Amino acid sequence: MHAALVPPTGVTIVAAAVAAILAALLPTCLYLYVEPRGRLSWGTGADLPATRRAPAVVRWTAWLSFAVGQLAIPWLLVPVACAVLLYLQMKLGVGRVMGPAATLATAAVALLQAALASRLLPLGVRLLARDRRLSTRALAIARTNGCASALVLGVAATLSWAMAAVPGLVHPWLRAALTWTALRPVMGYAALSLLHALLLGRCASFLADPAKPKR
Repeated sequence: MHAALVPPTGVTIVAAAVAAILAALLPTCLYLYVEPRGRLSWGTGADLPATRRAPAVVRWTAWLSFAVGQLAIPWLLVPVACAVLLYLQMKLGVGRVMGPAATLATAAVALLQAALASRLLPLGVRLLARDRRLSTRALAIARTNGCASALVLGVAATLSWAMAAVPGLVHPWLRAALTWTALRPVMGYAALSLLHALLLGRCASFLADPAKPKR
């Protein structure tokens, strides 16, 4: 029954590709607008104005800040979907103990992701503008976001594994609905946020030391 509720692989791949292209439009446009305006902040006095730009790791981190941060508000739809699933469980009388628990846990980690992502759009702008005050905070922000994203990824992966390993843990329709509407997106978003945190940690030294080589 569970297999019948899983979308075909081809449909999943096409939908993921379209979603990725659409999700990249806004951060790319924002990056192309902000990045040229911050290049003068990365001059060392010995280079030419035309060649001044932030190191590659800073530029990638800024773009990823825009990509992850743009989802802060839309990501609230995940807890809303979890609330709908919780209501349906109660309404249909299939709310076993683990079903509501897994649904509430998924909603909680999605809310945490949205809260962390809400700070990333201005962070990307500050990175490209080389805000020196950010150099003392970038490492702390990276550690906080990295630990939180790793926790979210661990919780979501554990829930997904438990529901797949123990078929009777939750109702089959809930397992399929929760996996595809919440758990899979949460895990993907957590992995992307963890990558951003790792890159942000590397940016701290570039923000503080103007003599750092660009690479």
